[in-house]
Amino acid sequence: MRTHMSFFRTAFRATIAVAVIATLGACASIPKRAWANGEAMTSSRAYRQVLSGDNSIRAHRELQSTLNPRRLNYREVAFPAFGDWW
Repeated sequence: MRTHMSFFRTAFRATIAVAVIATLGACASIPKRAWANGEAMTSSRAYRQVLSGDNSIRAHRELQSTLNPRRLNYREVAFPAFGDWW
C-alpha cells in the first residue's frame, strides 16, 4: 500500500514538473512578428526621443506608428460599408 501511494506521488510530481517546463518553454519562444515590431521600434527616431525624456504626445504617437513594420508606407482605403452586391 505504501509503495503504491509513493508511486502516485512521484508520478504526480513528475507531471507537475513537465507541465511547468512546457509552460516556461512556451514563454521563451518569441514570434517573428513581435521580434520585427521590436526591431522596427528600437530603430526609430521617436524611440530615441522617448528614451531621452521627450514625453510629448507627438513623440508617443510617432512611436506607436512604428510598432507594426508591415504597415510602413501603408495607406488605408475607405471602402463603403455596403457596396453594390449585384
